[in-house]
Amino acid sequence: MEFMFIRPELLWLLVPWLVISSAQFLKRAKHTRSELIAPHLASVMLSEGKSQRKQHSPLLISLFLLLGILCIAGPSFEKQQVPVYQTKQARVLLMDMSYSMYSTDITPNRLTQGRFKALDMIELFKEGETALVAYAGDAFTVSPLTSDAATLANLLPSLSPEIMPSKGSNVLAGISESVTLLKQAGYTQGDIILITDGLDQADVDDINAELKGKNYTLSIYGVGTEQGAPIALPEGGFLKDRSGQIVVPKINFARLDGLVKRHRGQLVRYSPSGKDIAAFTPNLNTQNALELNESKQSEALWRIDAGQYGLLILLPLALVLMRRAGLTLVAVIFVMQPTDQAIAADWQSWFKNTNQNALGAYQSEDFSQAAQANNATLKGAALYKQGDYEQAAEVLKNTTSAVGQYNYGNALAQQGNLEEAIAAYDKALAMSPDMDQAAQNKALIEQLRQQQDEQKQQGDQQQQGDQQQQGDQQQQGDQQQQGDQQQQGDQQQQGDQQQQGDQNNQPEMQNEQQGEQSKQTDAKQSSQDKDAQAVKEAMQQAQQQAQQTDEQAQAASVSAKPLTPQEKEKAQQLNQLLRKVPDDPAILLRNKMQLKAQQRAQQRRPQGVEKSW
Repeated sequence: MEFMFIRPELLWLLVPWLVISSAQFLKRAKHTRSELIAPHLASVMLSEGKSQRKQHSPLLISLFLLLGILCIAGPSFEKQQVPVYQTKQARVLLMDMSYSMYSTDITPNRLTQGRFKALDMIELFKEGETALVAYAGDAFTVSPLTSDAATLANLLPSLSPEIMPSKGSNVLAGISESVTLLKQAGYTQGDIILITDGLDQADVDDINAELKGKNYTLSIYGVGTEQGAPIALPEGGFLKDRSGQIVVPKINFARLDGLVKRHRGQLVRYSPSGKDIAAFTPNLNTQNALELNESKQSEALWRIDAGQYGLLILLPLALVLMRRAGLTLVAVIFVMQPTDQAIAADWQSWFKNTNQNALGAYQSEDFSQAAQANNATLKGAALYKQGDYEQAAEVLKNTTSAVGQYNYGNALAQQGNLEEAIAAYDKALAMSPDMDQAAQNKALIEQLRQQQDEQKQQGDQQQQGDQQQQGDQQQQGDQQQQGDQQQQGDQQQQGDQQQQGDQNNQPEMQNEQQGEQSKQTDAKQSSQDKDAQAVKEAMQQAQQQAQQTDEQAQAASVSAKPLTPQEKEKAQQLNQLLRKVPDDPAILLRNKMQLKAQQRAQQRRPQGVEKSW
């Protein structure tokens, strides 16, 4: 057991304590001499006779002050091992996704081996955080800084030149993206590890200008050979330049070596063995070693402060010194005992304002308490979590922050106000162009709106077509019925005229005429039956179509009702089948990069050397 004071400088208070205590003892000695005089004379001769009896013992006061000084000095009898030092390292793994990585001078190609080596590097990064960036014609963050190696290992195999929005080899954009990631995470120093198959001199100049004055190291893992090889495209054949010549990319290690030396990094050439990546094993630099040394010294100061236990002795002494005041204080404490509800209150809330308490409630998912916040953004987010989208939209409507407008758009989208939601997302993106969530939600709402417009347009066209078809059929039936009636009248009139002429001119042919009239009557009756049958069939067809329309409307109304247990079971089976469909991270990465590229279309970025391979 090693005894020491944590705050030994406070022991200087013993000097004034010694002076005060000496003065008290001298005064006490004077009072003792006064007791040799008769009491009736002492009351007259010594004005302090009565008051001296009310004073406390100097020994008790000195003991109280001594214990107080020793307690605040922090007496410690044992140490507690508390790890203070934590490695603060950050690195960005920058992958070249240009088409030259398909060169076959390394079997099977540079891209495959580069991804394998990147996976091996991630396994070495046991401490700190690692980010993943890919570049071709532009650079994109595949994964921000994270300590989860499994996430990086899952994303790496999906990287290829095909998923990049634009082809090329703009390494300056990749370096700028890496520096931005480190700065945003608060790292003033870090490592950039570039996996590439070569740089032009113009690329080197751009990188030097970008990293000038920044405390970031640059290391390069060179994938390729100085002899080079043609670029075998995945669809077959070899990549050719504008003149029709086969492109043979070569790597200039001397140029890369000069670049990494200028930025305190190292150059490693590809090797089939795993010993080459050992050079990227994280190690503590001089500054980190000093920080570790200082933390070890401060670790000895992490001792158990026994001064707090001295309060158990000081409190009774304080009560004795206070006497009546102490008894009154004790009585007040017992009378003013807090209720159970007050005891259960969080004492930390005493030192926080309303918004801080609301934020704590929001983080603990107590959204009803968080909704009492004065901050509109926080209050609106809490109301949104409670499902009160209308009230949340009302609160967030006039917010002036990007987050507030983003949440406002979400609340409007939940209410079905797609147009207003898109406008809110536009405001959020205008305030913060890098807010990916707002851009993704906007694209989703626009797609949903387009689907609704298409469905509405199809429904209107179908309804219009049904009405037009019914009208045509009805018009056709009317016209046909009118034609039949007119034809019947003409035939009847013609038969009457013919019958009258035959009776006037040829009375002897009356029997023949009666036979002809009988035939005409039969033909007329047959024609009428056919026309009536046609009209009946047309009416039946119209009724059938109307019935089909009613059935479709009824089916649509039924589909809006809650699902039956059988339908729910079928839906669950369908979901299970959909879950078995493997997700392709490459598609997700490609869509994410394309969305980011669209956002950057209106923004100017540093332009580096651009080529098609």
